[in-house]
Amino acid sequence: MTERHTIAILGGTGQEGGGLGLRWAKAGHRVIVGSRNPEKAATAATEMNRMLGQTNASGASNWDAAEMASIVVLTVPHAAQRSTVEEVQDSLRGKILVDATVPLVPPRVARVQLPPEGSAVAAIQNFLGDSVRVVSAFQNVSALERSLSQGRL
Repeated sequence: MTERHTIAILGGTGQEGGGLGLRWAKAGHRVIVGSRNPEKAATAATEMNRMLGQTNASGASNWDAAEMASIVVLTVPHAAQRSTVEEVQDSLRGKILVDATVPLVPPRVARVQLPPEGSAVAAIQNFLGDSVRVVSAFQNVSALERSLSQGRL
């Protein structure tokens, strides 16, 4: 790999964000774990670094993480999608936002419930406008524990 990216993962202390961040840090990218709680983000980044034996991860607030990165990945529950993007929207201009949000809305969280815009990512793209390229990816549950217990990432 010749090109290394700085990737912010908003919601990076959760299973999906943590699993993606761990893999990107292992591949040599700089990963900034974002959270509403910067101390929790720093703890998660320290654990990633410990597991990998390298220091490619750091922790920060969601705002600071988005500000420092060229690629921002959103891995929060659907209920927090809009508020998280509103919090960081000024730092997203000219960047790529990868949205892993799945619109699971209580009380029927076993089924996707599409918003009026047709998808969760379409709603965020409409909100952010043309200054941010929003893509949808990684709508899955991380296999972090299973991969680690089997000795692979």
